[in-house]
Amino acid sequence: MTRQKSPVTVRRAVEQVFDEQPEHFYAPFFCMAVKVRCNRPILMDGTILRRLREARADSPAYQYRCEDTTLALYKKVKTPTE
Repeated sequence: MTRQKSPVTVRRAVEQVFDEQPEHFYAPFFCMAVKVRCNRPILMDGTILRRLREARADSPAYQYRCEDTTLALYKKVKTPTE
């Protein structure tokens, strides 16, 4: 029997936190919010951002682009269907 690490999967937490973010958001703060949501303080930022990229690839609801790589500032992108 495997024990679930958190009450919500990382992918689901990423989607929930993304939905709650304003139009512009910073990756470090986004990752911190996902860690809190998952109750996993040592979850790697790379894992969180990989799940965010997967969500972007899978659904038009999770579209974003990096506005400033130095600041890790992201911007939500509206799809034509929205």
